[in-house]
Amino acid sequence: MPVPGVRRSLPIPPIPGRDLPTATGSTVARRPARVRTPPSPARRRFNRAVFALLALLGVVVAAYGGLYVYGDQAIGRVDALVPDGPEVLAPQLQAGAETSLVVTSGLPGRSGLASVAALVAHVADDGRAVVVALPPTALTDTPACRAADGSLREPATEPFAAALLQGGPSCLVRSVQQLTGLRVDHYVGVDAARLPGLVEVLGEVQMCPTVGEQQLAGDAVADHLRPGGAGSDVTGAIVGARGQQVLASTLSAGLTGGALADPLTLARFLSRTGDTLTVDEDTSLQDVRSLGLALGPDGQSAVEVTALPVAQVGRVATGSDQAAVVVDALATRELFDEVINSGRLPAPQEPAAGEAAPADAAQAAAPAVADPVPAGTTVTIPPEGVTVDVLDATGAGRTAEVADALAAAGFRVGVRGVEPGAVDRTVVRYGPAALEPARTVAAAVPGAVLLETPAVGAAVQLVVGPDYTGLAPADLGTPVPASAAPPAEAGDGACTS
Repeated sequence: MPVPGVRRSLPIPPIPGRDLPTATGSTVARRPARVRTPPSPARRRFNRAVFALLALLGVVVAAYGGLYVYGDQAIGRVDALVPDGPEVLAPQLQAGAETSLVVTSGLPGRSGLASVAALVAHVADDGRAVVVALPPTALTDTPACRAADGSLREPATEPFAAALLQGGPSCLVRSVQQLTGLRVDHYVGVDAARLPGLVEVLGEVQMCPTVGEQQLAGDAVADHLRPGGAGSDVTGAIVGARGQQVLASTLSAGLTGGALADPLTLARFLSRTGDTLTVDEDTSLQDVRSLGLALGPDGQSAVEVTALPVAQVGRVATGSDQAAVVVDALATRELFDEVINSGRLPAPQEPAAGEAAPADAAQAAAPAVADPVPAGTTVTIPPEGVTVDVLDATGAGRTAEVADALAAAGFRVGVRGVEPGAVDRTVVRYGPAALEPARTVAAAVPGAVLLETPAVGAAVQLVVGPDYTGLAPADLGTPVPASAAPPAEAGDGACTS
């Protein structure tokens, strides 16, 4: 029924070219029907291949994602970081950089404090890195810290390694921050006993590409980390640098490149990485990988390596029987102030006219180049004119025995103590001005080798090694054995361009 006031609409006229007449004469809008051509056999095979590749890619991504999660969770973690510690200097200047404390423990051929090697790696925001080796027996002030068992530990002056062995990772971090002023962002602990197994997964790792191809296999890692035969690594800097190179090269090779193409190898590598490394709670596997890339063979050209400046070695403090390394406080502050400000090592100072170049802190304990025992060398100072410090490095408590024997032979015995450094031979350490008294001691101790180092000043130190068998007469005119000359070292293992 029509509604009043509403006009009935008329039919819509047809649109030319689009509306087709029907059988009854009406028009209806229609689109041309599409005729679907069935895919060819080749097209069907292509589609199936694409779907299969996409499915495989999804499986691979899921597998590698699972491996990453597994590897990240397999690494042991400790509460170690104190980024807001009051000992951190100029934190605003360190905002774009990351500092890692890498600690290797259980070094082969060493025990106690000497079994630990520590280094600080500071990576600036431009990718350049500075690595500083820390002597494990260097004295430092450890602030009050939270020990591994959760108890509060009182401040102490102690060697770096003691802060770790007696306090735990957090105390070592506080000790390093106190000395350097750097904010430690990552703590990485390495079990040296398991490091060869990590390298074994890869077969061998490349080291020092800037000086030629050098490959290191898993079974050679332990020997590579042993101390030098002449006790030349007084501070542990050489072994620390070697450990850094092995770890960085291994992480770089295992978490990049060819190892990623083999899921089975990657799974084994991640499993052993979890057994070998311990990190702080905030450090991820990606952080460990970034550290390996920054310090590994491919990044060696952007890495500056040095040792902590040392003022004295073999010092026995009053009330203690443990020899220690004394840090050069002024040079150390200058070193880390420059690292904080620029991310670089301080520029070497040019010596003034007529002055000799200053000794490099990293080589302060290196043996002298000149032969200390040329042919025909004899004793020119009798034992009565020689004062010698006695430090026992055997771990068998032989300090008193050897000191009493030297006193009976006419020597004046100075400091008595325990040498925490690692030696596998008896060593006579002496300053540049004490060569003649040192020759007398070397003549009296068969098998001992001479080692010149400015870090002992004018002192003569007898470091008793496991080969000590007793004394021999050392009167005036007694020939100094040619074997007292230090053997030629194969090098410190450091990468140099």
